[in-house]
Amino acid sequence: MFDTATKCFKQMFPDSPIAQKYSCSRTKSRVMVEELARDTQTDISGKMKARPFSVATDGSNEGNEKFFPINVNVLSNDGLSVEKHLLSFPSLHADATGEKKIKLLDGELKKHDIGWEKCMAMGSDNASVMTGKHKGVIAYCHKKNKDIFMAGCPCHLLHLAAEKGAKELEVSIEDMLIDVYYYLDKSTKRKQALQAFQTLCGEEQRKILKHGSTRWLSMGKCLERLLQQWEPLTEFFKSELEPKSKGKTTSASSTSSANDLPVPSSVSKKATVPSASSSGTSSKQPSSSRSKKAPVPSASSSGTSSKQPSSGSKKATAPSTSSSGTGRPNSNKQPSTEAATSKKLTRPERVLDTLQSRTKKLYFLFLNNVIPEFDSANVTLQREDPIIHQVRPVVLKLLKSLLVRFVKPSAMLGKSVLSVNYSTSSPASLKSDIDLVIGHGARSYLEKNSTKISSGNQQRFYKDVRRFFVKACDYIKQSIPLADPVLTNAEVVNVSSLSSPQTHFAAVRYFLTRYPFILECLDCTVDIIKTEFCNMHIAQVMCSILLIPHNNADCERVFSSLFQR
Repeated sequence: MFDTATKCFKQMFPDSPIAQKYSCSRTKSRVMVEELARDTQTDISGKMKARPFSVATDGSNEGNEKFFPINVNVLSNDGLSVEKHLLSFPSLHADATGEKKIKLLDGELKKHDIGWEKCMAMGSDNASVMTGKHKGVIAYCHKKNKDIFMAGCPCHLLHLAAEKGAKELEVSIEDMLIDVYYYLDKSTKRKQALQAFQTLCGEEQRKILKHGSTRWLSMGKCLERLLQQWEPLTEFFKSELEPKSKGKTTSASSTSSANDLPVPSSVSKKATVPSASSSGTSSKQPSSSRSKKAPVPSASSSGTSSKQPSSGSKKATAPSTSSSGTGRPNSNKQPSTEAATSKKLTRPERVLDTLQSRTKKLYFLFLNNVIPEFDSANVTLQREDPIIHQVRPVVLKLLKSLLVRFVKPSAMLGKSVLSVNYSTSSPASLKSDIDLVIGHGARSYLEKNSTKISSGNQQRFYKDVRRFFVKACDYIKQSIPLADPVLTNAEVVNVSSLSSPQTHFAAVRYFLTRYPFILECLDCTVDIIKTEFCNMHIAQVMCSILLIPHNNADCERVFSSLFQR
């Protein structure tokens, strides 16, 4: 850009003498940028030396190097607001162990003569190399300053809680989303065929969204789009499998290949595979599977039938455990020798097997109702403005919204969210199947198809739903330190919610005791702070508390802005 800017300006402004004399290519531009960066770093480091601060970092691979942006939270010159800055962007060529990371961080701070004495917190993701008690980065930080708080990322943890809960279900939602997207991704022909079926089914033409397992808000949006396009996708994948079915049941003939191609624009909703006689070829004793509307799915996909399909559909009816689209193997029946030796289902066969299963769709409808609860909390915690005081209330609100879905009100009455007993080993405290909150969409679908989904599959569904809730709640309580005094006392920042300021000064005293340099920077005493607190004039102390990072999203934003293609 710098090499061509000079020439571009002269052509863009031919009548401007300034543009004609402008000369600033790569070398001069680099020197100017580096000088401006030094001035900025000097300003940031000056604030870090004089006032409390916090540090956050994360690692990302780019080529043969591992980059670690060093983000810092500092107070403004007047101490009445929190500023976020990127101090530096160093890299490591060796393995990024906890010891090497702390050396990298310490080296960057020493370049600017910054010590660890006034560091309040270290923000990072939740990897063991950062949070390890013995060889993690925080362990080495505590050797320099024992009061540094390790601020993990609740956004990551809530995402993992939903993911771990979903693994308790009979259906692998992620596998389905990935299969559908990548089957369509690189094929314009398939996308056009899907659009034809969307029009035919009266649905709006919408793209199938890509799900990324590391993207915090990906699953909810992808799942909602999949359910919106369920009928068009079903008809599309039926048409995709029709040529393969014909090729197995008709005689080999190169002249019939044109008849095997699907024509989505002219296919009706209930399109059927034509018989061998209608295609101009001959065949002996056609199997019963030829008259089916699609290759016969496995018995587990319908949720109602246990009959074995005819031998004409071996490939479509003998999935292995790993490709069945379920989270756990079906232990009710051992596969036959013929099924065990057959090939795994292809991607379109796996997708169609799921799309045609009423039981599996029930799981999708349930998740479509519960995932927004996680997304709502995640959106709040991804905010750029400092909200460490909201982390605990937001997570507790999420926990309560999950508990009320499967725990009886009598078991929650008069108890804090963290003390509610929701174990499946105590069924007396759990709601019955009919009272279980699975969402209006899932409940209506289940009532409509109650005779088509076997009672066994219904009972398994309810059992899996409870396991989902228990697993998600367990992980949230175990991974997020909701009882940590930093998080509990940080709620004092929300002054408007304090009913009696005098009774809440203990929370302020906690931070003044843990971080005594706050008083040194303010040049005042605890008694003066208490007087100001009672009069609600304590902005600088509150801003110091807000220096503690509440997520790792700032580092992720750096990666997105620098490494996006």
